[in-house]
Amino acid sequence: MSSTSFATMRLSPMMFLKRLFLILVFLGLCYCVQQIGLSVISVWHGSHQDHPQLQHNIIPFIDQVDISIESRRVADNAIQHVNQHDARAGIPPDDDGNEQQRGHPQVQKEQKPKLVQQPQPQEQKRQPDADSGKPKVGNSSVNNKNKNPNQNKNPVQTVSKVKPYPVVLATTNSVFLDFTRNWLESIRRLKSRPKNITIVTEDEATYEALLEYPEVHRVKPAFMLPPNKTLVFDTPEYKAFVNKRPKYILDLLEHNHDVMFSDVDTVWLDDPFPYFTSDFDLFIQEDQPRPKLVLCAGFAYFRSSDSTKDFVRQWIRRLELNNHKKPDQMVLNIMLREKAIKRLKYNILDTKKFVSGRFYFDEEWRKNNTDVKPVFLHNNWIVGHDIKVERFKKLGYWYI
Repeated sequence: MSSTSFATMRLSPMMFLKRLFLILVFLGLCYCVQQIGLSVISVWHGSHQDHPQLQHNIIPFIDQVDISIESRRVADNAIQHVNQHDARAGIPPDDDGNEQQRGHPQVQKEQKPKLVQQPQPQEQKRQPDADSGKPKVGNSSVNNKNKNPNQNKNPVQTVSKVKPYPVVLATTNSVFLDFTRNWLESIRRLKSRPKNITIVTEDEATYEALLEYPEVHRVKPAFMLPPNKTLVFDTPEYKAFVNKRPKYILDLLEHNHDVMFSDVDTVWLDDPFPYFTSDFDLFIQEDQPRPKLVLCAGFAYFRSSDSTKDFVRQWIRRLELNNHKKPDQMVLNIMLREKAIKRLKYNILDTKKFVSGRFYFDEEWRKNNTDVKPVFLHNNWIVGHDIKVERFKKLGYWYI
């Protein structure tokens, strides 16, 4: 190439400066895009961690005996499944919109020792020893000879492989707080008491009032009722209240807990659990005899089998499809009559052991059944709080 043609390719100082400026502008834009991208990723990552719908969804329970890291995790993610359903169903949160309303239960730090207690060694033991009658964990010879001296410092080492105890589950509000106390007192009087009692408190006042029962695990739902809200039977508000029960039950079943659901307008006169040992998925109280048989959703034992879980899932779906216009008990009876889950095996409890209010509070029935020793009494078949109290008082079943 000649010197002349080479000279023509040289850039003038002005062109050089223009190109340098464009390069600097391009590099600056690249840096800005990079920073914006990093910021977006950081924000998305934080919301992913905090969003309640992306976390585990389980209803909590507290086993005063079977305390473990798993129990702590369950308690920390209280009734998340219910909160997600409420959000999908359009149920609004409380006005303050805080984290508790999105499924994060607010448990004050000073209350935690009552909800999550480290068990004493004797409380961790499970099986009765045939020789001495003393409780033990698994094989006593292995536990006594080869046990690590630091083993009891971590409860998971002794209880993690033990099948969870059944959970006694109830829901209540401040209007029926006195019935709840009466029900708990009837359980306290039993020789053999359940290991786990979980109560879903549908308003703040009830949550605080039940603090006096350290053996009870209290749960706050995301959407709570106003204080002293009276629910009239068969109204839309009443149906919305009772139709939460299947969701609470399902969350425990999916965590492999059998669930003994009980209404609180009841008294327990004996241990009901020996009546749930046969090979059935569901044990349920009879509310009305044949030919118009009605079974009571207010007292039922759900075994954590696949058939039971499928049944409760379909129970919930049907309530949602019906927009909760029918109460859960009506839908449950329809499903059992239709054999919605054909492999589900259910057993109707002995009506003279598990007695409904239709019969027991009938003086003629009691005269004809003087030899009957009920295990459970249900103060139903009557509407109204005060008249229910009077019925219990009249027959000596009001303990508070």
